[in-house]
Amino acid sequence: MATLLALDTSSQLLSAAVKPSGGRIDEEIFADGPAHSENLLPVIDKLLARNRLKLSDIDCFLIGRGPGSFTGLRVGFATLKGFWAAEKKDCYGVLGPDMIAARCKLAEGSLLGTCLDAYRQRLYVRFYRRKNESWIAEQDLKIWQLEELTTHLKNLEAAGKNISLTGDGLKRYGAELKQSAAGAHQLAEDHWYPRASVMIENFELWRSGPRQPGSAAGLFQKLESPEDFIPLYFRLSEAEEKKGLHVQSR
Repeated sequence: MATLLALDTSSQLLSAAVKPSGGRIDEEIFADGPAHSENLLPVIDKLLARNRLKLSDIDCFLIGRGPGSFTGLRVGFATLKGFWAAEKKDCYGVLGPDMIAARCKLAEGSLLGTCLDAYRQRLYVRFYRRKNESWIAEQDLKIWQLEELTTHLKNLEAAGKNISLTGDGLKRYGAELKQSAAGAHQLAEDHWYPRASVMIENFELWRSGPRQPGSAAGLFQKLESPEDFIPLYFRLSEAEEKKGLHVQSR
């Protein structure tokens, strides 16, 4: 079994975890908003020391690729790229919304929407259906206008379809979504953020055998060249938008 190190810096919640070969997952969470650049390496050092590991003992690195905080994602990827340059170990990335969905243990057939804050009345949204104890993505991740999402939720409610919502977009827009679509159940804040421990759990599931097509647990991508070590932003920064640039599709 491999020794794994995972990290996610895409949200206000910094999460890092290690799993020694044959051991248990050990995770550190640091909820200090934008201070990831100061906290990430100390958190990783703490985890390695507590598990009597060196960086060279890690067989595989995992990272949340976004979307989310531009600054946070850059911190995470700069750190991972440094590890990869030094150790040349396998690295894999995964979308944050897929790992958020993986944390939500709802009933078979449930519909889930992950809603991450994209600012300016926009959200990064992806919908999933619960099937055979896995979340199956029903469409690609994309940016929705708040008004567009509320209309969609109203239509689901009118069709008698129940949905649960999660993600940090609920912090800013939860009240408006609740007012427009009262039937959409909003999960507690503990379920809003991707976690490194969940990344490790799902990576091991992903490696262990056959997976359902579209399963959120099966969407890890190997990062093989320096060009792969970039976050997936899905939108331009505010400065880039002001310059009239256009986001590249991925």
